[in-house]
Amino acid sequence: MTEVNMKIDGRDVRAEQRSPLLGAIRSLGIEVPTLCHLDGLEPYGVCRMCIVEVKRGKRTRLVTSCNFPSEDGLEVFTDTERVRQHRRIMAELLLARCPDVPRVQELASSVGVEKSRFKNTEPSDCVLCGLCVRVCDQIVGASALSFIDRGNLRIVGTPWSVDPDACIACGACAYVCPTGAMHMEETTTERWRRELASDKRLCRYARMGLISFKICPNDFRCSECEVDQRLFEEMGTHPVLALAPGLKKQPKQVGQFTVVEDRYYSPGHLWIKFTSNNARVGMDDFAQRLFGSVEKVVLHARPGSTIKPGDPAITMSRGIRSITLRFPVHGKIIHCNQGVLKEPGLLNEDCYDRGWLYVIQPHDFSAQARRLVDREDVQSWIEDQSNKLSGSLKEKSVEDLMDADFARINREFFPVETGRI
Repeated sequence: MTEVNMKIDGRDVRAEQRSPLLGAIRSLGIEVPTLCHLDGLEPYGVCRMCIVEVKRGKRTRLVTSCNFPSEDGLEVFTDTERVRQHRRIMAELLLARCPDVPRVQELASSVGVEKSRFKNTEPSDCVLCGLCVRVCDQIVGASALSFIDRGNLRIVGTPWSVDPDACIACGACAYVCPTGAMHMEETTTERWRRELASDKRLCRYARMGLISFKICPNDFRCSECEVDQRLFEEMGTHPVLALAPGLKKQPKQVGQFTVVEDRYYSPGHLWIKFTSNNARVGMDDFAQRLFGSVEKVVLHARPGSTIKPGDPAITMSRGIRSITLRFPVHGKIIHCNQGVLKEPGLLNEDCYDRGWLYVIQPHDFSAQARRLVDREDVQSWIEDQSNKLSGSLKEKSVEDLMDADFARINREFFPVETGRI
């Protein structure tokens, strides 16, 4: 672990390199308001309440501390007039959207805002913090919730606006919701009462794998259940947050390489993670280790463009060496990760998370998934790739490859066709 030295409000502090500033700030006992942040979830930065001012050299700027990385020599200011002004504005906007929500009222009051100058003809009780969506995806591992639509039409709902079987009525979404707007658990249990026979009503904790097989004897009225109460008391929080089945989908070592089993892989070594109506695309660990340190990145697609299998996705280069990975799916580009263009080293540091490449809207994603390496087969597939690479290297290391050898390996594992080996 590499540590960096920073100053926060004039005090020296050491923090892990690239860890979010918020952790270092709170380690000094400094209170920073947040609404969309929860320890254990990927930072989101949407509520903007955790904003701070950072200075590097002579330049200062405002950043969200929950997702801004700690860097050596950084100066951080958490309580300047500029910071306070922006927090008050964000509090007014939140108060205008959710004027009757106690948590929003409390947060606004903490920064000196009692009422909002902004008008809203359609007040809501949802602040779009995304906690429910992220906890369902990252902690529970069910991905039964998503954002729907954009702009002022954006809401939280189920993928494709249907009741998904993926929901296990765990209640984690309602547990983390700061406003009381989330009722997914109630919706699912009501449907189960209507549709499931009594001998099919499996306890939600059995569905999570937290207890052995158990049929619910209480008509899914979990708040009145002694099992539910006992688990809460023993764990001190929602059981699914304590045991986090979704975290089992973390990088797994297979030989010399790592894979994440919650996504699909292409033979050309791009991964695809389908979430609701979009998919995120990135490069796998095999590709980044085989290529080595990335110095320059070119992303060939742009937001709004349509891509098809075999189209170039990314070209990485180092010196005279370069490699191109190609899209394995057909769809429309929604976002490109500008971070990897500014910092190509992200591909080496974190190819499965911060080093993602694109968000796409796939065409018929269920059909496209059948063309990829299935999640259940990824371990054996990467083992085969590793064995094939060992045979191709002929006792050389990747670092020792001559340019001619590298070109041969490139053609063998990253062909020009549609990614098929």
